[in-house]
Amino acid sequence: MFYDSFSNRKRNRLGSFLVEKTFEELAKISAEYAPVKILEIGVGKGVLYEKLKKELPQMEYTGIEAGDAMYAEARNKGINAIKCFIPPFPQELEKGSFDLIIMSHILEHFINYREVLEVLNGINPLLKPQGKLLIFCPCALDYGMDFFDGDYSHSYITTQNRVEELLLDSGFQVIRRASYRSCFKSFKLFFYALSKIIGWCAFLNTRTRSTFRKNLLTLAEKI
Repeated sequence: MFYDSFSNRKRNRLGSFLVEKTFEELAKISAEYAPVKILEIGVGKGVLYEKLKKELPQMEYTGIEAGDAMYAEARNKGINAIKCFIPPFPQELEKGSFDLIIMSHILEHFINYREVLEVLNGINPLLKPQGKLLIFCPCALDYGMDFFDGDYSHSYITTQNRVEELLLDSGFQVIRRASYRSCFKSFKLFFYALSKIIGWCAFLNTRTRSTFRKNLLTLAEKI
């Protein structure tokens, strides 16, 4: 059984609200580029799929999920999901067919930069010409040790510079970048201070301390 600890995590009302709003934002950004055929790597609990469906009701969606419990949950929701680890990518994915590929909080789970490069070089041929890749990941510089403590499978250290260098070496150009604290892109100084104050509260668990840590959005286009 892989990653069932994530599937079984419980969120309070505030946590659930912030997650919902974050995925709403990602879905709205995705919809700006009017993709028809979307591949999401890491379906998770299917929250982003549900938000995308509202923004893009005519989309053709495929998801990849490695976790047993989350894959079963996705199939029960009627999500077109493939159960596998990547790399390599499953052969049933047609090359040159996707308008948009999304990885939300996935990049940090790969072992090292060699594996990340293998994944990105596998994504490139799946995209149509000028197809888009959206990456959303934690900023390890801001998370500090909570980057590792919050999830045992966080192995690859993600920062804006490291992500962009990987994309450049994988046949992509960055066309959009942004940073968020939870679902918030504005009032950065306020949420930075709030994050620091919460981070000093050692009695809180790691996930609570990470509520307003910085997350990075990078949108790249296939060259």
